[in-house]
Formats: sequence, structure tokens, C-alpha cells
Amino acid sequence: MNNTLKELLPQVRQVALETGRYQAEQRRTFSRDRVESKHRHDYVSYVDRESEHLIVERLRALLPEASFVTEEKTTEQSQTDSGFVWIIDPLDGTTNFIHDLGPWCVAIALQHDGELVLGVVYEVTRGDMFSAVKGEGAWLHTTDGHEQRLQVSDVCDLDQAIIAVGHPYNTEAYRDFCVGFTRRVYGRCASLRSLGSAEAEICYVAAGRLDAYLEAWIQPWDVSAGAVILREAGGCITDHHGTDALWPSGREVLATNSHLHRALVEEIAQCPPQKD
Repeated sequence: MNNTLKELLPQVRQVALETGRYQAEQRRTFSRDRVESKHRHDYVSYVDRESEHLIVERLRALLPEASFVTEEKTTEQSQTDSGFVWIIDPLDGTTNFIHDLGPWCVAIALQHDGELVLGVVYEVTRGDMFSAVKGEGAWLHTTDGHEQRLQVSDVCDLDQAIIAVGHPYNTEAYRDFCVGFTRRVYGRCASLRSLGSAEAEICYVAAGRLDAYLEAWIQPWDVSAGAVILREAGGCITDHHGTDALWPSGREVLATNSHLHRALVEEIAQCPPQKD
């Protein structure tokens, strides 16, 4: 199985690269007039949809027996007997893309019999390609040809930690928790950040650029590829209670360098609960 996945990985990276190049080209002439609202403050554009079409077409050729779970649902969301499922976010960080801010990403994960086994995240604005196969380590490839094995930071103390806090669109349900967490850790940790792309933030934890990231009201395509990469880099990713199984019931994510995980679960437990 792992030999098959290792052979597949560079081809999936190429799909992500091709999609990212398309997005970068479109960004040069992009007009906000072509943006649609899915929900309040939650946007989509033709670039998201065309990116998804491109990815699905390429991946279907690579692994015809696999089914798909995709954010924009431009293809049938089905299950097959093969056990392989591609989980795709064609443009993670759409609001960033619309406003010409980084980061934004192409994210592709492969699940087999319910287990995440491959992840690729291409951060388009920096040209960083993060990838991993379960059991084989996580890697960063840069535009200048540099290859680096990823390893999470060794930060153990909250006062040295840089933490990213995501701000989802379910503001009424999330506000009390988010404000409560910020009050608890602001000034006690080294710094708080919010980058606007869940997959990028998880990969940045894997690369040691961040020490932790948390958010809620997210979907499998927001975190699946990054989850493979983070775990292979020595990190930990769970829900806010520290439960290992993120999906199908989970809608929260806590991604850390492992050293800070228990402390942050304890901090989160002291915050106001999210509303349903």
C-alpha cells in the first residue's frame, strides 16, 4: 500500500501545482464582481469551482476507483467499494484570495477505509508544497528546489508559543468561546495570529512556524490534508476535547506541536462553550 501511495504522491503534488498556477494567473485579473456569497461572509468564485473541476479530472485519471468529497460539490459525492476517497478543498482561504492576501492553498487528501493516508497542501502565495504519506514522514518542497523534512517545534511553555486562532463564519455560535479563549491566553502566550486558511495554519504548525492552531465550525476538507502532514511531522490534531477522531462527528480542530496539546485542551475547557 505505502509503495503505491509513494508513487502516487508526486503526481498529486503536480495536480496541486497545476491548480495553484491557474489560481495565481486568475488572481492577476480577478474582479470582485465575480464573487458569490454561500453564507454571510462566506464566499465562492468561479476560481474555486474551476479549480475543483481541474483537480477532480486529474485525480480521476490517477485513481479511477476512488470517490470524492469536495467543498464546492461540483462532482458527485459518492462512496465506492474500493475504500479510497479523495477529500478536496480546491481553494482554502477564498476570502484571502479575493482580497489578494496570503495565504491560500490547494488541499488534497486521500482516505482509505476511513483512515487518512496521504495529504498534499500547496500554499500558492509562497510556493510552498507540503506533503506526506502515512508512515513516511512529511516534507516541504519550495519553488527553488529545496526539500526539507518537516518537524514540529519543541516549544513546551505557553509563554513561548505562537498560536493561530481561526475565526469561522458562524459568529453567533463561536463568539463567546473565541473571546473567552483569547482573554485566557492573550498576554500569556508569545503571540496570537489569524491567517485565514486552516490548511496553511496546520502545515505551519507542522513546519514549526506556528506552535498551535485552533478553530471550529469547519469541515473535513478544511483539515484532512494538513492532518496527515502534521501527524507525520510529530504533531497532534484532535477536537477541542482532545478526542483523536475528528470526523464524522467532529467540527472542531486543535492542532499543536504535541508538547502544548494537553495544556491547550485544559485552557479550552475553561472557556464558554460553543452554541449549537
